[in-house]
Amino acid sequence: METIQLNIQNLTSLWKSATQPFKTYNEDKNIGYCFVPNSQWPNKVWLKKEHNPEILKEIEMLLKAELVGLTFSYFDLDDKKQNKIIFDYPGFYEVSIQFGMSLKLSKKVKTSKQLKFYLVTNPEDTLKWSQSFHQAFGYKISDKTINKTYHHINYYLIYDQENILGTVISFQTGSTIGIHSLGILPNMRGNGYATEIMYNLLNKGIEQGCNLATLQASKMAKSMYEKIGFTTEYIMRNYKLKTQ
Repeated sequence: METIQLNIQNLTSLWKSATQPFKTYNEDKNIGYCFVPNSQWPNKVWLKKEHNPEILKEIEMLLKAELVGLTFSYFDLDDKKQNKIIFDYPGFYEVSIQFGMSLKLSKKVKTSKQLKFYLVTNPEDTLKWSQSFHQAFGYKISDKTINKTYHHINYYLIYDQENILGTVISFQTGSTIGIHSLGILPNMRGNGYATEIMYNLLNKGIEQGCNLATLQASKMAKSMYEKIGFTTEYIMRNYKLKTQ
């Protein structure tokens, strides 16, 4: 399977794992969608085949339901131009883009900081993780979501000495390690922590038998991942309704 498909499979499998305990994962031959009540993540709808007006209308009706705050994420595989119109369809507007990136894993990399990775395993830590994520990203993954899913999704709190500096999720599908939700608290930024966290996670992936690392980067973080060695393979375009 090509690395693009492995990347997308890891991401959508994470969304599925995060919502199955709530019985809110749904799919048909055209689309998949999932959500968590009272949470802003994952709450996604995505295409499983090429779009056409009928499928886009189906997605529009889901977004208009306004029950779950869904975002339509479109995987643009054609090229890597950031500014272009995908849909000749009046209902959607683009709210953000992310870059689907991958890195083949072969040998471990050296780390320079002694960071502590605490795996969330109890309700107290789920609340810490949720609060720290909110500080880093400005939106919410509810502690209830984490509580119901930490048995099969790795949520890490990252510490330097006794200070929480950020959050990250690792999620393995086959021999692919997906790295998600890497966020640094505002007062801890500018110290090279994000790169060090990545090095640690890549090494963990190799220890777990993975040969590929995947992620979806913001515009701001893209250059950091490129310095580590990641390459962009697709753009994930995120849409809302124009009435939202």
